[in-house]
Amino acid sequence: MNTRMNAPARKLLLASAAATSLLIFPEIALAQAAEVDVDEIVVTGSRIRRDTFSAPQPLSVVTSEAIRASGSTSIGDILLEQPNINPATNQQNSSSTLFLAGQTRADIRGLGPTRTLVLMDGRRLPFSDASSPAVDLNTIPSLMVERIETIAGGASAVYGSEAIAGVVNFIMKKEQEGLELDVQAGISEESDGEEFRAGFNWGSKFLDGRLNVLIGGEYALQDLIMQRDREELFPGVRRNTLVTPQTLLPQSRTNTSPFATFQIRGTNTLSSDTVNGALAVTRDVRTNGATLTRLSPQCSTTTVQPTCQDEALFYSAIYNPLQGKSDRAVLRGFASYDLTDTWSLFADATYVKAGGFGPSQPAFSSAQGGGTLPLSIRGDNAFLNGPGQLAADLRAVITGPTSVNGVLLPFAQRGANLPLTNSTVIQVARFYPEFGGRDVNAEREQIRAAVGFEGGFGVFGRDVSVDGYAQYSTLEGETTSYNVPQLARVTQAVDAILLNGQVVCRDAAARAAGCVPFDVINGPSREAILWTNANSTTEQEVKQSVAGLNFATDLFTLPAGPVGIAFGGEWRKEESLFVQDALGASAALFINSIGTRGGEYDVSEGYAEIRIPILKDMPFARELSVELAGRISNYSTIGTTDQYRLHAEWAPFEDIRFRASEATAVRAPNIVELFAPQSRNFTTAANDPCDRDVFAGATAAQKAARLVTCAAAIPGYNPATFVSNFGTGRPSLPLLQGGNPNLGPEEAKTYQYGVVITPRWVPNLQVSLDFFKYNITGQVGSIPINTLLSNLCYDSPQAYGSNPFCTQIKRDPTGTGGGAVVGGVSEVVLVSQNVASVKVEGWDGSIAYGFDTEDVIGRDWGDLAFRLDATWMYRFALQGLPGQAYVQFANTITNATPEWKANASVRWRRDNYSFTWSTLWIDSMIISQTQQQSALNPFMTGDYYRHDLRATYRFNDQVSVRAGIINVTDEYPPYAPEVFAGTGTGSSQYDNRGRFFFVGANFNF
Repeated sequence: MNTRMNAPARKLLLASAAATSLLIFPEIALAQAAEVDVDEIVVTGSRIRRDTFSAPQPLSVVTSEAIRASGSTSIGDILLEQPNINPATNQQNSSSTLFLAGQTRADIRGLGPTRTLVLMDGRRLPFSDASSPAVDLNTIPSLMVERIETIAGGASAVYGSEAIAGVVNFIMKKEQEGLELDVQAGISEESDGEEFRAGFNWGSKFLDGRLNVLIGGEYALQDLIMQRDREELFPGVRRNTLVTPQTLLPQSRTNTSPFATFQIRGTNTLSSDTVNGALAVTRDVRTNGATLTRLSPQCSTTTVQPTCQDEALFYSAIYNPLQGKSDRAVLRGFASYDLTDTWSLFADATYVKAGGFGPSQPAFSSAQGGGTLPLSIRGDNAFLNGPGQLAADLRAVITGPTSVNGVLLPFAQRGANLPLTNSTVIQVARFYPEFGGRDVNAEREQIRAAVGFEGGFGVFGRDVSVDGYAQYSTLEGETTSYNVPQLARVTQAVDAILLNGQVVCRDAAARAAGCVPFDVINGPSREAILWTNANSTTEQEVKQSVAGLNFATDLFTLPAGPVGIAFGGEWRKEESLFVQDALGASAALFINSIGTRGGEYDVSEGYAEIRIPILKDMPFARELSVELAGRISNYSTIGTTDQYRLHAEWAPFEDIRFRASEATAVRAPNIVELFAPQSRNFTTAANDPCDRDVFAGATAAQKAARLVTCAAAIPGYNPATFVSNFGTGRPSLPLLQGGNPNLGPEEAKTYQYGVVITPRWVPNLQVSLDFFKYNITGQVGSIPINTLLSNLCYDSPQAYGSNPFCTQIKRDPTGTGGGAVVGGVSEVVLVSQNVASVKVEGWDGSIAYGFDTEDVIGRDWGDLAFRLDATWMYRFALQGLPGQAYVQFANTITNATPEWKANASVRWRRDNYSFTWSTLWIDSMIISQTQQQSALNPFMTGDYYRHDLRATYRFNDQVSVRAGIINVTDEYPPYAPEVFAGTGTGSSQYDNRGRFFFVGANFNF
């Protein structure tokens, strides 16, 4: 088998280090490989054909060899090694999502996957999900990728919308002679998280070489990892909110029991010395729920104290996945036919079948009440007053005296002195393992087909290159959310009474509908489980139609060279439909009520580029050129937009090249942002500024403002005692979110200035340094939840009653309307708006050097290659609303944007084998954006290092093997509750599976 690569492509890969910011492995162009003929090619970032390999913007390249040798079955994991790529959706954080299980997405600079445009051979890829439009990188056949080119910078003038942050372009293989087989398997040191990939590529030419055919495919899977299977991560760690600064403690046990905890007196006041203090009993996990145990004062409060470690309770992290399960099968075919020496036709088609499985904890009710499924029993409950030791023991605590002869009984003997009547209400905290986990299974099928032509013709003595294509893509998907019980039915079934000697549901209408009583004291019957449990499904369809026509030529020739131009047009239509089943959409289930969302839009675009060489081969001007690009787009939704790019390059000498770019960019709102109906969602990232622990960590100015605004919002507010219903370790906060058809485009100005140094006196040394800056306005999105809660409402000097942002926060004045506590938040309203602005600044740097040992020491011990790539992003400032102060998010785990991120590697290659050591470094980051440094200890994550070792051995031109260890030193995420599990957006950049081994083999015939 002989994989063909044209001379310009070979030259590009050898010389790319001078123009790029990262390769996964060091690829140094040694002197003996430098003499290669140069033809005209098109590089990512421009459509002008050129005879220079200096890309118009800094370009990162990952080769096909690097993809195979990486040991990763997911391209997204490979890209995440790049310092300019930030974590978004990936295997570690998608398993507990409602619809994205198994997906991996690219996010340049942390600006979001919707602002990173993903291309295949310069053509747009379709979105992979109708609920959250972005491209799943797992739909790309990794073994058919020739290289990946990434540009971090505004490229809208060249490629259109979604390219604000940059472009990831997958250049695919087009030719091959023979059959290639590749297989790889891996497993963690804990014998889980298995990965497997097997694939093939076959190609040949027919009809005297005029017909070229290439077919390839692969199957890959990644298996499950659970937190309970990592002693380093289980049960976890939490903050001690009883001290300031808050220190770290082992994770407390949860009073949300897999059997039941009965909150007889619901308060956060410790019960050791007061008659009205918290009192709770639980079905003991040590006896499989067969006995009732009184909880200690630390575990009796509705929100357990940080020191709660009663062994009658358990750790809820037993349910948590560290990595979900996914599989994919991808088949691609490519064919080209040469009509003449200058004209050819091509067809490119891909079929993808991908699946993801994300386990999740069962449905639950909390001791506070409120939330999605508040659950309580009354004093006249039939099961409470029925036979059995558990019921008798529970009645004894409920009705038992609190004191004797006016003397308060010891806590271990104290009862609640409550009557067994309908007026007595006892909250029940429990998971519902009888239903099973709220697991999500996602299945997607995608078909993409493109046909087109390439050719050239002469006009006025000039050669004109032309290409055109039409592409159609469709995706159909379905998700099943298992074991999301019917809320009303659970409440009705638990509220059981004795009627005519029979245990029945109290609600007569429920009885008529077939209600089966649910026994939370002794355990429910199978019939009760079947009556209350349910599944929910969604179906989605995404369609994309694209057609494009491109021309490129030289207008005329100046003394410094030809003036190259490119121009063309593109038409595109996007359609999507997302439908949730009627029961799930009705808000009747323990799942987000999404409903139906759908829409479509189309856009017609025209663009033009010109490259003008000004000076060449002159003193202090080996090369001087400028480039201009512009694009006009007409959207059916937002009207007309325009973008431009200005670029200049100056090489005073052969050894140094300066480059500078200024560009504007736009992003049109997508279908979800425009047309999604308002629906229920949840977040665990919010902190209540009025909560006593958050208040304690506030500044003096914040405390002064909150004493006024919180008092206006919460009846009887006391900053020393108020414990909110949401925050760290508490139930999630309900949100009402949705789209806005009146959205406008996001707009950005981007700047890049850089230098590339390749000194002749140090052969094979390559250095690049580039400054980048983004100014984005009108960013689409809801107001950040903590910005809304703190900056815009409770820290605002505006009167609470007249502040429109405070009206978006729905407080429950009685604690019975969904807020769980008096003054708790029952809901926050967040809809899409063009409200935010973002400013990003930093530097990308790269140093690469390689040499043959025989040239240096006179002995042939092979060659060595060294590389260091780093990004210093010192500013990522977000303005939540026009006129508001910018909030710095650089170097925060909240935004997944480390200030420093670097990747260093060294490769030694001799004869048929090579070894590569690489180290990924992530700078220490701020853990909480909403609290002062004095409030948390630790306040920073600490530096993180991951070391990898990879080796390859080539038996001959047909057979090679590879093996490696990822995370050689078995590093886990930083020891802090905000990042400990590595399953959040920011924390997922840390490896949470531990040491991982892989082996692979490649065969060519």
